[in-house]
Amino acid sequence: MENPIEKNLNILLDLQMIDCQLDDFIKMRGELPKEVEGLETKLARLQANAHNIRGEISSLEQGITAQRVSVKEIEALIKKYEGQQMNVRNNREYGAITKEVELQKLEMQLAEKKIKSAYERIEEKKLALEQSQGLIETYQKALAGKQEELQILLQESQGEEQKLHEQRVKMTANVDSNLLRVYDRIRANVHNKLAVVVVKKEACGGCFNKVPPQRQADIKERRNIMMCEHCGRIIADVISVPEEV
Repeated sequence: MENPIEKNLNILLDLQMIDCQLDDFIKMRGELPKEVEGLETKLARLQANAHNIRGEISSLEQGITAQRVSVKEIEALIKKYEGQQMNVRNNREYGAITKEVELQKLEMQLAEKKIKSAYERIEEKKLALEQSQGLIETYQKALAGKQEELQILLQESQGEEQKLHEQRVKMTANVDSNLLRVYDRIRANVHNKLAVVVVKKEACGGCFNKVPPQRQADIKERRNIMMCEHCGRIIADVISVPEEV
């Protein structure tokens, strides 16, 4: 009867084979997923920037409308003061009204200056928006091309990858959860993603350091989970290699 340790090690070996195949699919796609993600991020930033520019233009246009209303109100006020000047009783009243008219005219000049400045800023914003829109179109075309390339690669391997993922789910359900966490942690920390290896030609299949004979004997018994003393990988078995003739 298969002991629990041996069962777990056999499952981990099969799991390692599946994960290696899934890794190969990821390698086949290369940098495409990252390129797509990078383009999506840049495009989102450009679109957000364009949205902000449109908001600034709208705000400037609203400011112009408000200033135009202010100019009309000032014009009406000046007309009213000028009418009052015709009915003053003394020079002091005339001087006070004249001063108020001059003040209102200064306010009107300031409002007109603000309107002119706003129009200039709108032109600058429109130019910036045009440039931003050009970049958006460039990135949209580049993103569409990369997405198409990635989609073709995904379609080619989709069925096989789905089967492998389904097999992986079944396997992980039958392996010790603590051991699975160790397996996942080792895979994340080693360069070749090999968490479970065997001893071949008296060396660890992960780091290729020699494994002492007594330790090989312990590994063969499969009574305990044995780790490589050098790289920390799980060593599942010892494979005998026929001597070359």
